[in-house]
Amino acid sequence: MKNREPRHKIKIKAIIFDLGNVLLNYDIHRAIRRLCADRKVSIWKIWIHFLTSPTVDDYVCGRISCREFYLRAKRALRLTIDFQSFRKHWNDIFWENSEAGGIEELLVRLKRHYPLYLISNTNKMHFDYIRRKYKILRHFRKTFPSHEMGCQKPSLEIYQKVLKRIKLRPAETVFIDDVAKFVRAAHQVGMHAVRYRHKNQLIKALRELGVQF
Repeated sequence: MKNREPRHKIKIKAIIFDLGNVLLNYDIHRAIRRLCADRKVSIWKIWIHFLTSPTVDDYVCGRISCREFYLRAKRALRLTIDFQSFRKHWNDIFWENSEAGGIEELLVRLKRHYPLYLISNTNKMHFDYIRRKYKILRHFRKTFPSHEMGCQKPSLEIYQKVLKRIKLRPAETVFIDDVAKFVRAAHQVGMHAVRYRHKNQLIKALRELGVQF
């Protein structure tokens, strides 16, 4: 059997980023606090629904529509707000990374040498909102949000699907994410993977992988 070529000797051909808390910051507590104030529902009950219920997995993986997601929350939490108000609360949780200018500058430098892709655990309401409000996604050749892929990190399936679509071997890619278990999953499929902490740390890690700027 032929020996596999060591990963570090294979040329990097693409860089794949996560979105939340890498390119944009977010805090789901913002939405939970607003819904709690509107309905006077226990913050714990709202937290459980939006972070641990099967409804959220169904929505993040695109198995239910935005309207169905809202209706399930309305029933479970006895919400009285209309869909437009719910969507406003749900979406208004993002803000630019304090390093936003630097991160965007880094994307500009990287895309001179590599196609940039994005894998994100997200949902249609959030992703549509980000596309409208922020310009950061314009740097990516293709985006792979979980609600369009039908699966989410850290399932190996989402990484494998993306690699198949971009037609690259795992070792020809670098994946960047702030969540340790998502980075481990990328390593497991054979990708180079870097856990993001801040821009300078990321640059150093990419240079060690032989990435050009």
